[in-house]
Amino acid sequence: MAKRQPKNYNVDLMQPDELNALKKEVGEFLKRLQNVDNEISSLKEARKELLEEFSSKLDMKTLQAALRVVNIEQGVAHKDTYDMFIEVLKDDVTNGHVDS
Repeated sequence: MAKRQPKNYNVDLMQPDELNALKKEVGEFLKRLQNVDNEISSLKEARKELLEEFSSKLDMKTLQAALRVVNIEQGVAHKDTYDMFIEVLKDDVTNGHVDS
């Protein structure tokens, strides 16, 4: 396998060379990164609460499995071919021809 070529860019042209200007840029980056991380944490907590709320109303394990299937199907480029594979695989599994 070929070795990956390093990116060719000039760091001197990308960022300030003066320390105070660099501190300002890094500070802005860290502030915005922290905001994004906080939002991610908040969204994870909201997701957890949503799953807990509906866990007594729905079979969440089965629902999540169905959601995974739907997401996979949405990403399939050749739906007709996918459907044929699914049909063949279901027939083989039903008839005991496929080992899991």
